[in-house]
Amino acid sequence: MEVRCPVCSETGQVVAVPGAVAAGTTYRIGRVRLPGTREIADLPTAASLGASKHVMSRTQLAVWLSFPARHYTPWARNQGYVLLLVAALVHLVVSLVIAMGQDPRWGEVLLAPFCLTGLFWGLGLLNVLGSYGARKRDTQEAPAREKALTVWERLYYCPRDNVAFEPEVGVPFHPSETREYIFGFRNGGAPR
Repeated sequence: MEVRCPVCSETGQVVAVPGAVAAGTTYRIGRVRLPGTREIADLPTAASLGASKHVMSRTQLAVWLSFPARHYTPWARNQGYVLLLVAALVHLVVSLVIAMGQDPRWGEVLLAPFCLTGLFWGLGLLNVLGSYGARKRDTQEAPAREKALTVWERLYYCPRDNVAFEPEVGVPFHPSETREYIFGFRNGGAPR
């Protein structure tokens, strides 16, 4: 199938948007030598073992044309649980240290450790509760995301005119407007 650009009516440079995103994304996986010296002759250092290096880079065009990521990331929730666990352990240890002191008051034993652990409790709760909200939002947006993905997969890009378009519709738009196009412009902003 030959796809024509709606601006210049040429077919020579028109590429599918998923292909343009893939062409603008590079991955480098390898080992890197870290500077370091050996303290003990028997033990290898990180520099002699090498450290794993994974690098992904994208052009601005690939960022504009790429399909938007979800809001929910499990690592944010897990990071929140780790912060809550650290806060609980530090709180327990500090409470025990205070309780072993001379003539402790229980209010002091239970509330004083919050001076040290309050930040951990707050950030942990923020991560956990925020991830649940993001997961709920992703669940609500799932049908719209599926429809947007089908639209995104049909998009084409013309580098000559720097426009993206859907062949059946023929409305060109700047690549930075891809998210707006696939999530609503095409149907007049109405939910699909």
